[in-house]
Amino acid sequence: MPEETVFESGRYRAMEQARKWLPQPEIDFACADISYWWASEMGAALIAVMHFSRVVDGFSKDLEITFRNPLAVQWEEESFGLVESTEELPKCSGKFSGWTHPTLIVDNSRWAGRYAARKYSESDARAGAITHYFLVSMNDLLHVLTERVPETRWIKPDA
Repeated sequence: MPEETVFESGRYRAMEQARKWLPQPEIDFACADISYWWASEMGAALIAVMHFSRVVDGFSKDLEITFRNPLAVQWEEESFGLVESTEELPKCSGKFSGWTHPTLIVDNSRWAGRYAARKYSESDARAGAITHYFLVSMNDLLHVLTERVPETRWIKPDA
């Protein structure tokens, strides 16, 4: 898809576009649900668990993702889709080709741009370090803004 631009506040900016994020190389299958919790303390963390093990004929493990000191979080039930996201989302391949890829990064995110504009001056290079992660399951959507690369690991599903 060619990169498009829009005119915004006297500048040109690339359009939002979602791309696959592969926190673990084998991810290419649908996810059933997302659970998450907030640990508010020194070194606060948002911990999300992507429940791949709940998908029939899916992967046998779940993915735990830890976002240290995230800037913002938005969750919603998948059926609503009211939280702003890009129109076209990458798909899985193989037997899950009809499903959206579960781990995404939104490049040129308007949401990340609004946070960067409030947190940094226009010339501050750190403004570009805010990443918009978009986690997608059959039942949940989770958007996270952070300046740090999240930690990930496969875990055994809850019984």
